[in-house]
Amino acid sequence: PPCSVSRPRPPRVVAMSTSGGKAAPDVDLRAQGGSERSFVVGGLVVVGLVVYNFIGPGPPESIVQDGEEEAIQEAQWLTWVMWFFFRLVQIVVLGALILLAVLVTQQRKIIYVPAPPGTQRSPKENPRMYQSPDAWGLPYEDLMIETEDGTKVNAWLIYQPLSACKDQVPYTLVYFHGNAGNIGHRLENIRDMHDKLKVNILILDYRGYGDSEDGRGCTQKGFIMDALGTYRFLVESINSGKYAAKTKMSTDRILLFGRSIGGAVAIKVMADLLRESLDAGGKGALPLPAGLILENTFTALRDMAVQIFPFLSVLKWLLAPPLLYDPWDSTDSLAFLTKRHEHWCCCLLSGLQDEIVPPEQMTALHGILKTRRPKVLKFFRFPLGGHNDTPTKGGAEYWISFSKFMAEVVATEDERREGLKALTADGAAPAKADEETSPETSKAD
Repeated sequence: PPCSVSRPRPPRVVAMSTSGGKAAPDVDLRAQGGSERSFVVGGLVVVGLVVYNFIGPGPPESIVQDGEEEAIQEAQWLTWVMWFFFRLVQIVVLGALILLAVLVTQQRKIIYVPAPPGTQRSPKENPRMYQSPDAWGLPYEDLMIETEDGTKVNAWLIYQPLSACKDQVPYTLVYFHGNAGNIGHRLENIRDMHDKLKVNILILDYRGYGDSEDGRGCTQKGFIMDALGTYRFLVESINSGKYAAKTKMSTDRILLFGRSIGGAVAIKVMADLLRESLDAGGKGALPLPAGLILENTFTALRDMAVQIFPFLSVLKWLLAPPLLYDPWDSTDSLAFLTKRHEHWCCCLLSGLQDEIVPPEQMTALHGILKTRRPKVLKFFRFPLGGHNDTPTKGGAEYWISFSKFMAEVVATEDERREGLKALTADGAAPAKADEETSPETSKAD
């Protein structure tokens, strides 16, 4: 490993964990966002429809002529059944449309949860062990990074000190967290990454989260600006030697780590950086990350909407812009990456007990990656891992698997570096036959 000197642990302090040993707080997405007033109004409208349909005008009466009475009586029951069925369909359709309207108007409140129930927005208001890296004895810099639209986001750079690095340069993980809570809730996970993987970690709170400014609110566009601004800050800091007196970093030793929606952020950021590099022929563009690490990430928000609200399955064709404000379609971005770039690395970490993102969605992402494999591709499954506790429920095997991936990333550096030169020179990676695969050594792939 790049950094091998162990550091004494701070004295153990008893504190109530906001995450219960998880990498983030749990959030019931079904209960988020839809304000009580919205659902009360929607419910009253549905009740009103029911009352109107059953006490309102009944089925039309026929004009009965002489000699037709007997035939009308025989058909009357059928008329009432047809009327009842028609009214019932009206109620169901109108009710579904009302519920859909509530979800459309409230969708960003459902998706983005800066302060889950029982927590505060700012890390400073977390329990003491989750307020800052200081509580875990981690060396760090507290940063405010300005993004493209002028919004400033809060970030922590947790680094390996020079005394631990010696003659090695650690990898730096840019950490994109999930949709709930602030960066303080991830401190235990960050501590484990720092100690077990010997990496630097740059983690940010998106706009509207933690101590970051609100900007124009939580949106996909805003999150991507935050992520790209943070990545640019890191690259520029490395190039300027800003932290050279404290740690070692290199622009060709950066990986993007994303959990849950953070994985969608990481995929989109890497795809955008690749587009920029191809368009510029590598001149003036930011260097590409060495790869992605995705943990319990979904395929697209429309798939998650159907997972959380099953009744939307019949309306799935509607789940696209403009009704779906933030599509977060990782499948499109990942397909672009695999078609245009092969000199990168990807690791998927999937908890098979994930109660929020079905593990099948991680398998679907892996299926896209297999169509044209990156230089290093690893897919690790952890039978006991849930959405937020895969690192803890995965136990030692989680970190052994993560370390295996990191070792292969290091082993392929020279080959990937040469391939990147050809990529930026030619504007696209050369085609690879379907039957060819990258060498795989782990049984978990």
